Amino acid sequence: MPSRPKPRPAQQALITDPERRRRLGAAFADDTSLQEAWRYDALRPRYPQTLLDQLLETAGRSGARGEPVIAELGAGTGILTRELLDRGARVHAVEPSAAMTEVLRARSADQQQDHEPGHQHSRLQVHLSTAEATGLGEASCDVVVAAQAWHWFDDELVQDEVRRILRPQGVLAVLANYLDTSVAWVHRLTRIMRAGDVYRPGWTPPVDPARFSAWETTLTRWERGITPEQIRELGTTLSSWLSADEPARARRRANLDWYLDEHLALTPGEPVALPYLSVLHTSVSRVPGAPVS
Repeated sequence: MPSRPKPRPAQQALITDPERRRRLGAAFADDTSLQEAWRYDALRPRYPQTLLDQLLETAGRSGARGEPVIAELGAGTGILTRELLDRGARVHAVEPSAAMTEVLRARSADQQQDHEPGHQHSRLQVHLSTAEATGLGEASCDVVVAAQAWHWFDDELVQDEVRRILRPQGVLAVLANYLDTSVAWVHRLTRIMRAGDVYRPGWTPPVDPARFSAWETTLTRWERGITPEQIRELGTTLSSWLSADEPARARRRANLDWYLDEHLALTPGEPVALPYLSVLHTSVSRVPGAPVS
C-alpha cells in the first residue's frame, strides 16, 4: 500500500522553498506555449457547480449590489473566469502568462457583454500581471479568488495586494481541485504523474489572522469521466512535466503506459471514472483595527 500524502500543519505554505516555487511557476508564467495553453484548457477539470454557486453567494454577503466585481488571481486560460461571467459577475482576470491570456480572451469572447439589451460594455477585463501586483484600483473588488493558483504566490505580498484591492468586508476565496488520493489506484497515479498539489486534510491557505477572518471550508467529492489517453495528456499540463527535461519525461511516459495499460488494464478510448475532491476556502477581510476573535 503506497504511503498517503504527508499531513501539513494548517496555514503552512504548500511550496516552502521560494526558488522551487519560482522555477515551477515559471513553467506556466514564462514558458507556456500557445499550444500548451490550449491543451491545459481542454484537459484540466472544471469545478463543481455547488461550489461555484457558493462562491457567488459570498459576493452578496460582502455587500455587493448588482453585478459583483471579482478579481481572479492566476486566472490561467479562464476555466473559472467563464463560470463567473456566466453567473453575471464582472471579472478582472489577472494572469502573467501571455499564452494563457490569449486562450482566456478567445474562450471568453461570447461571455463578456452586459446582459441588458443594447449594452456592449465588457464585463471581462484581462490584466497581464501578477497576483502580487495586479494594477487594480484600491478597494475596487467585492471578491478576490484564486483557483488552482494560491500556492504560486508570495504569501506576504499577495496578502498585501488582496487587502488593498478588496472593499471593506470583501471576501478572499481559494478554490482547488485535487485528485482523490484516498482511492489507492489514484494515489499511485499521482505519484507516477508527479502531481504535487494533492489534498491534505486540515490544511488551509496561510493568511494573517489580523487581516482575514478564520477560513470557512467546504469540500465535495465527485468523479470525472476520462479516457486513458486523456489521463496521459492531463499529465503533460502539470508544472512538474513542463519543468522536466526530456529524459525525465520519457521515464514518466513509460511508467504511465505500464500503469494504465498493463497494471490497471484500462481499455483504450473507454472512459474511466477518475475520483476528484474540490475544496473552497473563504475568508472575510478584517477592518483595520478590529479585534481578532
